[in-house]
Amino acid sequence: MSGWEIFTWISVGILGIGSIIVFILFLRDLPELLKKSEKGPS
Repeated sequence: MSGWEIFTWISVGILGIGSIIVFILFLRDLPELLKKSEKGPS
């Protein structure tokens, strides 16, 4: 494997893990966001 291939796979891994973490954080905050939206615009 060339250096670019290794760099590409490392980047894919980092971005994939990062997107999963962001999605989990979004799901954790989703109930609070829904409560705020039910009250109407502030």
